[in-house]
Amino acid sequence: MSDVIVFDLDDTLYPEADYVLSGVRAVAKIIADQHGHALGDELLAAARAGDDWLALACELSELPPSAKESLLWAYRLHEPDIALTERAAQAIATLKDEGRVMAIITDGRSVTQRLKINALGISDIPAYISEEYGAAKPDPSRFEVVMEEWPDRSYAYIGDNPAKDFIAPKALGWTTIGVRRANSLYADADAPDDAQPHHWVGSVNEALPLL
Repeated sequence: MSDVIVFDLDDTLYPEADYVLSGVRAVAKIIADQHGHALGDELLAAARAGDDWLALACELSELPPSAKESLLWAYRLHEPDIALTERAAQAIATLKDEGRVMAIITDGRSVTQRLKINALGISDIPAYISEEYGAAKPDPSRFEVVMEEWPDRSYAYIGDNPAKDFIAPKALGWTTIGVRRANSLYADADAPDDAQPHHWVGSVNEALPLL
């Protein structure tokens, strides 16, 4: 049994696509409030299609291309409307009831990732964010910090991206579990065998018997 359970954030505990659409709506509201253009439907359609919706926002709102950077920061700093998947929420509740240690190791900007964590209602779980450590996965440093924080335990990491999530924890002797959900960003990602997790599951809740 793993004593310390560490999660990735995006596309592991919640669908990252939900964050993207939340940010698009936030930017569309700013444009509507400040410039009088109602572009929500057009921008959401562009984002869902994978198009450059920020460039489209500038074009349709008659803003210069240089405004794209300001809109991007509005996107990054918005308070997201996102929620844990039902099964992730169930898994976290179960692990709390069992008294197991939990943490988050996630890559991204500190402010952006902490806004997500707050919106998900899991700010009580310690988070180790790449910008705060100057290193992103697969660098092992944050995994080593967790091992120093809770020494002489057994550890598990639950993520979704085989290109970077599992390399360091596997090398450190952790149990690694990948969550492969339809429509996730890395649902079809390929990686060498040594980068693959020990187990693949369809949801965070399905990982519980492996922990």
